[in-house]
Amino acid sequence: MYDNIRFHTDENYPANLPPEAAVTHIGMYWAWAAAQGLANPVWQSAPESREDFAAMLEGRINGSEFLLTHMDGALIPEDFNELGQRFTSFYYDDEEEGYGKFMEDYVVTMNTPELDSFYHVADNAENRAVLEAVFQTAFEQWQQSLR
Repeated sequence: MYDNIRFHTDENYPANLPPEAAVTHIGMYWAWAAAQGLANPVWQSAPESREDFAAMLEGRINGSEFLLTHMDGALIPEDFNELGQRFTSFYYDDEEEGYGKFMEDYVVTMNTPELDSFYHVADNAENRAVLEAVFQTAFEQWQQSLR
């Protein structure tokens, strides 16, 4: 498992936030990865998720909504195709916390130390656009490192 809402809401989660805020970072990554063709094709073809998957790609719902509705708030290797698994494993890999470069990029880009908490990042189009550029750069650098 790469990430899960329960990892974040089980302890030290801000009482003044709804539980959905615990998946903002996961959802932003998931929506970006899906848009890059890194998702398991089952998400876009299964009758119960295909409409929402298309809506996520079109920006009508966010990745957090998709995660909570269809994925129980979690990202697991089976959610991705082979390339998506390889990159996500690389991006999340960390010997101590398990979030690696992904978490570093998210914290720095969203400047979470200046917020009330890590979970106070707004799940909006502006933040998603900024993060998508960071995720894309990380992905391209990773691909270059494989050559």
